[in-house]
Amino acid sequence: MNDTKFNLLLKDCANGFYQQMYFLGKDVIHLKGNQLQAYGFVKSPSRGLKGTSCYNHESSSRTIKLYGSCAGLYTDLASVVFLRKRCRFYRWVPKQRLVAGKWSQADIQLVGPDAMYISLVPLLRWWVAYEGWVEERLGKMYRELCFAEWSKVNGKAIWLPPIAANEWVKQFLELRGMHVRPKQFVNGVHKLG
Repeated sequence: MNDTKFNLLLKDCANGFYQQMYFLGKDVIHLKGNQLQAYGFVKSPSRGLKGTSCYNHESSSRTIKLYGSCAGLYTDLASVVFLRKRCRFYRWVPKQRLVAGKWSQADIQLVGPDAMYISLVPLLRWWVAYEGWVEERLGKMYRELCFAEWSKVNGKAIWLPPIAANEWVKQFLELRGMHVRPKQFVNGVHKLG
């Protein structure tokens, strides 16, 4: 497997999660109520950045923590964090969990693409499942409207539209480093569905 291409695909995935973070923010302020809480996340004040919240979701195998500036997924095997300002995933080193605004460079680690992918799999599975839940609950048009807003406010190139984004992530879970880049994906190199 080509590590250079795999690293590019992981960066593509980070760009997609950057967009996803915007969508999650829209879900929090939805007219029908906070959709993260409806999904089962527990909201609490951030212990790091003042005036922000932390959303925590625990299952038997993993914990997800979401903030506006970062996110973390923790399992017994590996932990991974996404730092929004850097638009990058990192292996989380300490035993304690990430708190927005209270971490150091020593807390994060760049690892090879295989190790990063393995760490990311639970987060990617959650992302796909969550988006399926959102679509079932709020319809396809809701995410399309979020994407249209994102396209207007984002200062850099947008990622994939919602349906293509979810399909890209699903195929990345299956194909790993053999997947295609998002631009090739939407230009029809891979068929959706």
